[in-house]
Amino acid sequence: MSYTTPSATTQTPTPHVATAPKGASGQRAAATQAITAAQRQQAYRQRSKRAMTQAIGDEAHASRVTLLALLGRDLALLGDDTAKSMHSAARSSARRVMNTLVTRYAIILEG
Repeated sequence: MSYTTPSATTQTPTPHVATAPKGASGQRAAATQAITAAQRQQAYRQRSKRAMTQAIGDEAHASRVTLLALLGRDLALLGDDTAKSMHSAARSSARRVMNTLVTRYAIILEG
């Protein structure tokens, strides 16, 4: 068995691996410094708002926390006399959220 060594060492080019842009799902950008508490709280609020927006009309797949946040928002709108134009939509949304909660948790309503 013979073994030959290459006469000259050549560097093979490494292929460029494309990375997803910052904020793309599935990959996180490399952190250069720690995230502050304010940034973490801001990211949490953005995720919560996005979850609430996505849950409208699809309440059956929303988390309990999101449903309760939606219900709270709807009830606040109903209590706001300056937002009378939104009352019909808020009632409809609150009805869907409550129906989802009653169904999901098998709540028996008396009366």
